[in-house]
Amino acid sequence: MYYSDKSKIVLLGHSEGAIILPLICREVTNNGLDPILGCIFYSGFGENLIDAMAFQRATLVDEVNSMSGPPGWVLRKVLTKEKLDKQYDKFLNKVNSPDEPDYISMQCGLVKQPAKWIREHMGYDVHESLKKYITCHCLAITGMKDFQVRNEFCETEFAKRLVPNAKSIEAHRPANLTHVLRSMEGPARMLNMKKDYAKMGKLPLDAELLRITDAWLDRILFGDEK
Repeated sequence: MYYSDKSKIVLLGHSEGAIILPLICREVTNNGLDPILGCIFYSGFGENLIDAMAFQRATLVDEVNSMSGPPGWVLRKVLTKEKLDKQYDKFLNKVNSPDEPDYISMQCGLVKQPAKWIREHMGYDVHESLKKYITCHCLAITGMKDFQVRNEFCETEFAKRLVPNAKSIEAHRPANLTHVLRSMEGPARMLNMKKDYAKMGKLPLDAELLRITDAWLDRILFGDEK
């Protein structure tokens, strides 16, 4: 069904899009536009990029430390917390160099990283923005098998504290949902990310994710919510 009502605008953000949703709401208000009715946060509610990167490093180290056999022994020599932290500190030193580059070169010049983008995220307080700029109805969903951001922010009581001025907040943590919004059986591992994401990219969006979203939209758009 096609639905169009310019007085009922719902924004949806995934990953970084979810992180910056409060800024979009701020700009809507600052430009005197009609207020946003609802915001949907997929895999990024309450997260910021820098903390997410730290979470990913910690997750990777935990995976390596839990591996058995020769592969685990080899990886524990290479992927240690100390080495990953050292690489990250070196990366930040380049990002925050006095000349404030737009991009920095990594891996012997083979890869360019957007330094300006990183600095902007470092200066962004997502929790403060959620408190100040989110005054609409909210739906937040992060899966339990998402190893790129933390799902704990979608625990109901935690979610309520993150958006104290929201008209309503509904939060979910589907058991098999991953960061790419598909479900998977078995353990989700960062070391298998490229292979698993390639497989899941051919699958439909998670059925539970769609069911939750459809029910929430029906309530917000067609129910008694205002």
